[in-house]
This record gives sequence, C-alpha cells and structure tokens, in this order.
Amino acid sequence: MRKLALLLVLLAGTTAAHAQAPVPDYQTTDSLTQALAGQYRWAALDSVGGTALRLGLDYPALRRRLGQAALARDRPAQATWHYGRALRENPVDITARYGLALAYLSLNQPGPAALVARDLPDSLRRPLHLNGFQLLSRVEVEASGQTTRQEHRGPAGFLRLGVGTRLSPRLSLSQSISYFGQNIELPDRQQRGRGTSYPVRQNGYYAQLAGQLAPRWRALLGYHFLDSDFGRLETSSSHLGYAALAYARPHWTAQLGQYVGTLTDTARAQTNLRLTVYPLGNLRLYGFGQASVVRSNGRSHPHALLGAGGRLHRRAWLDVYGGLGQVPVLAELDGLYVYNLLDPLQARAGTGLLILLPERLSLRLSYGLERRRDAINGSLYNLQSLSTALAWTW
Repeated sequence: MRKLALLLVLLAGTTAAHAQAPVPDYQTTDSLTQALAGQYRWAALDSVGGTALRLGLDYPALRRRLGQAALARDRPAQATWHYGRALRENPVDITARYGLALAYLSLNQPGPAALVARDLPDSLRRPLHLNGFQLLSRVEVEASGQTTRQEHRGPAGFLRLGVGTRLSPRLSLSQSISYFGQNIELPDRQQRGRGTSYPVRQNGYYAQLAGQLAPRWRALLGYHFLDSDFGRLETSSSHLGYAALAYARPHWTAQLGQYVGTLTDTARAQTNLRLTVYPLGNLRLYGFGQASVVRSNGRSHPHALLGAGGRLHRRAWLDVYGGLGQVPVLAELDGLYVYNLLDPLQARAGTGLLILLPERLSLRLSYGLERRRDAINGSLYNLQSLSTALAWTW
C-alpha cells in the first residue's frame, strides 16, 4: 500500500509540474514510468507517458515503456509506433526490437516481424517462430463442396494441399496443388430437349514468392497452372502470372495486384485494388474491400467486394462479405483460387469463422452463396459452398 500511495503522490506531483513548466522533469518522469511499468499499471503509464510526449519530453526508454503498455492493452498499432521510434533512436535496443516484432505479429503481419527479428538472438527469435530459414513453416489442407438446384449443373468438389517455406527473413515461398471436379450438362444439338453430360476436371499448381522489401513494403510474385479436362480427349492448359505491391501502415494496408495469362485458350487480365483497415488498431475489428476489373475478349468486367470482421473470442474471429459485378472468371486471394467454371459470376456473399486451436493449429469454416448466370440460356441460379481448412504453422 505504501508503494501504491507513493506512486499516486508522484503522479499528482508530475501533473502539477506539467501545469507550471513547458517540459516535465526527466528524472521524475523516468522514475515514475519505470515504477508504473514495474507495477503493471498500463493505463496510468500510458497517461503519464502521453502527457510527457505532448509536453516535449521524448527519449527511447519512454517509448519502449509506452510500447509495452500499448501491447498489454491490446493496441499493437500504437505499439509499433512507440517501439519503432525507440528502435530508430537506439538500433541495438533488443527489448524494443523484440517488442516491435511482437506488435507486428499481433497485427497478423509476419513479414515485417521476421524482418525486424532477424537481428535478435536465437533464444528470442525461436519462440516467435521467426527462424531465418525453415523448410516447412506451414501445412494446410482444405476441402470444399458446392451444390446447386440448377438441373444442368451437378455438385462440385474442391481439394487443396498447401505448404509454406521461409527462405530468409525477407523471402517466403508458398505452394499448393489442387483438384476441382463437377459434372455439367450441355445441350445436344442432335437431340433437341436432351443434353450431354461433361465431367469437368481441373488440376492446379500454385506458387507464390513473397518478399518483404521493408517493414512497410511487400512484393508478391505468383504463378498458377491449371490443367482442365472438359470431358474431351485432349486437355486445356491455362497459365496465370501474378504480381502485386503492398504498403502497410498500423491502421490500414493497401495492395495493388495484376494477373495476366490464358484461361481455356482465352487471354485474361485482372487488376485488383485491395484495402484493409483496422479502426481500433488491433484485430478486434477490421474491414476490407476490393475492386477488380477483369479484361476478357476485348471487354472489361468490374467486380467490387466489401466485408467486415471481428473477434468473437480470444481465439475466434468471424467475417462476412458481399460482392457484386458480373465477371467470367475471378482469381482470388493473390491467385490462389481460380475456379474456371463455365458460368460467369454475377454476385456473391459469404461468411467465415477462424478458430485458433492448440499446438499452433488453426481451423477455418466458410460458407458462400454465389449468383451465377447460365452460359447457355442466360438464366440465373444460386451456387452454395461449404469449406473447411486446417493449417499447421511452425
């Protein structure tokens, strides 16, 4: 109780000093903030430190303590600002470097975290799972099914196996193999009123190289190969190349991407502008949007998507989204998903639930509803999908 009373007296004295002098006393502020940090009084520390900064007193140790308080209060965006400032003033500050890596990880930004953590000792970097080289850093298994009441379109299934490799603190490689299958019925010109069933089979390979150019800048290069069998003796090979540049700030991230390639003997190009915002400076609430323009057969097809998500529990997040705009084929999630379906997409909506499990496992459950236009007769129908993905991260 005596220590607590002393802290309150020092806090009151510091506040009075602020009213009389333009710059607070360094010794009083440093002693007080150090004591508040030792007592885990994060709100009081944030208040005293913020007042000191506004009155012109700024030094690395104060920034480091304010970063610690921000992390403890679930404000990782604010923590990156304080820790980053402390590290610029003192590049050998291991505590600030470790805290900055933690703040980036709390914002789900492993790229900047690995870049910052490369100068940390192994004893500190290893618990963060940010090794310089790791042959197998992630394994993911995904399965989904699609159903519709459209009598000419059968149910569909999708399987994907993905692996990740950390090549260096700056470079990471992700690869996936996938399979998609669906039976569709097309009109038979020889027999009016009857159709011919075609088994659509699609095998894919995807690779993406991500480079962290700087803590704020990230570059992506991707390639997607599709081998499609539309019930014919010969198969049709498709190739898509992808490049993107992303810029991240504590409260938002913007990314511009471009796809170029050939899908089923048709040249395609797709431009994406994606924006993700974190209004609270953490993952408790976020919003995202993407504007896409697909160029095919000399025509441009725009598509827009908006969504929002938030944390339901300490280890569970829920998001919802909706999209509008007719496009022939849409490449999604940096080219990872390319459903080369016969019918163009007109609108979509969906929701996803992410659950963090023990042992660095994560489970994602998703539901999607798409409005598609029949390529033969132009009628609209609904396509529903359910998917689950289980990932291991080391």
